[in-house]
Amino acid sequence: MSDPTDNIKTKVILVGIGGATCSGKTTLAKHMRDILPDSVIVHQDDFFLPEEMLSTHPGLNTKNWDAPSAIDWPRMRKFLQDVKGFGGIPPDHIGYDTWNDGRNVPIDENRADAWTARFQDLGQRCLVAANTKVIWVLVDGFMLYWDQDVIRQLDVCIFLRIPKHILKKRRETQFQSLTQPEVPWTDPEGYWDDICYPEYTVTHKDLFKDGNIETGELNEGQVKGLLMIEPEAKEKMDMIDIVETCLEKLACVVSDLMGH
Repeated sequence: MSDPTDNIKTKVILVGIGGATCSGKTTLAKHMRDILPDSVIVHQDDFFLPEEMLSTHPGLNTKNWDAPSAIDWPRMRKFLQDVKGFGGIPPDHIGYDTWNDGRNVPIDENRADAWTARFQDLGQRCLVAANTKVIWVLVDGFMLYWDQDVIRQLDVCIFLRIPKHILKKRRETQFQSLTQPEVPWTDPEGYWDDICYPEYTVTHKDLFKDGNIETGELNEGQVKGLLMIEPEAKEKMDMIDIVETCLEKLACVVSDLMGH
């Protein structure tokens, strides 16, 4: 007698979570991973080219980790294709992570638990209604919406927009990451002003009308269905509010799979 689980389909849903450095995207991704069943995170930082291949900023005489040329785009594109085909993260993938694990921005545990229960229920209903198991792959990236081939592979696109002065303060007081295995990175003097924010401007201006990355409206044709969240707008949002806004969008995706 055949095992009924043999016929269950797997649906990998790639969720892009983009934003500037220190916008909170990795923290958001980690809280979502803790809530969503069958979920993993992929960091765009996993696809940096080796340091020796990066361009050097002539004024600061330091490597530029924030230019589009710092990312191995062909490898990232293929990886996302493989994730969809494999049904998860290939076992040979080596992922890096920031030192800040996101737990310094706690969220309401009761509300998080309620969302976990909701997605567990949605997952069971999706198995019954569509014979499909959902795998969530959260793709966290500081330059996620630069490459059109990457954008096309994402099923859901989220963007956190934070004002420049807040980004700078966070970068100067909180930021430390691993650009390579076991190699911590801290900014050389002038890196934010001369490299990091100018590159962010260049790589994101097309997302907004008139290239206004601070306050401009979204350019709807650039990333279809992009959900932009502005936590520091007039009505400030706590991290749990941001998480719930994203999860509502993902719940709609599961409902669509079930034909609701």
